[in-house]
Amino acid sequence: MSEKNVKFWRDVSDKYDNAIDIILGKNIRHYILENLEQESNLGRSVEFGCGTGYFTKALAEKSETLIATDISNEMLEIAENNLDKIKNTEFKCLDCQSSSFGENTFDTVFIGLVLLFTDDAQKVLEESKRILKPEGSLLLAEPDISYLSGYGKLKFFYRTITSYWKIPPTGHFFTQEELLRMLNETDFKVIQKEVLQDPSDPHSLSASYIKSISV
Repeated sequence: MSEKNVKFWRDVSDKYDNAIDIILGKNIRHYILENLEQESNLGRSVEFGCGTGYFTKALAEKSETLIATDISNEMLEIAENNLDKIKNTEFKCLDCQSSSFGENTFDTVFIGLVLLFTDDAQKVLEESKRILKPEGSLLLAEPDISYLSGYGKLKFFYRTITSYWKIPPTGHFFTQEELLRMLNETDFKVIQKEVLQDPSDPHSLSASYIKSISV
């Protein structure tokens, strides 16, 4: 991952939790979490881009073991402090585009609100494929700006700037169709897909929640 990316997430780590629900919409992370809580028997799992650990506890509860990773040591420190009573979880600083894990290591990879901020999203999917066991699961949750009106997009960018006082160095949003295409090109078979939307907030982003298996 580029140094600009690492620096950005280090610099905003102390304001991330207050900012992200303002930026995306107050319920989007919660909707993703609800879907994640419906998963079961995730086995040996890894989370790419755990941030401050919002999804990590739910993952740990569904997994035998969990390694929660991020490119920012500052983010990981916050996550560890938030989740210090989780016994089956290890926190590790690494780049999800090129991890240190061996091939066929994990039963499940979870990537939540991460692909859009990577330098090369396809590399992240390829890395996920490499470290997953045959028929291992990839759980993917990504925000989608395409459902917003022109005015809604302007409001989104305004919320981002006023929350972070800077723009992330990368920020390519993917539609669900683009995500499905990339998964297919990386030899994942999609078994579940959903678009999560907040009917109470027309200016909230949507999110794709996709479950696929390595084939």
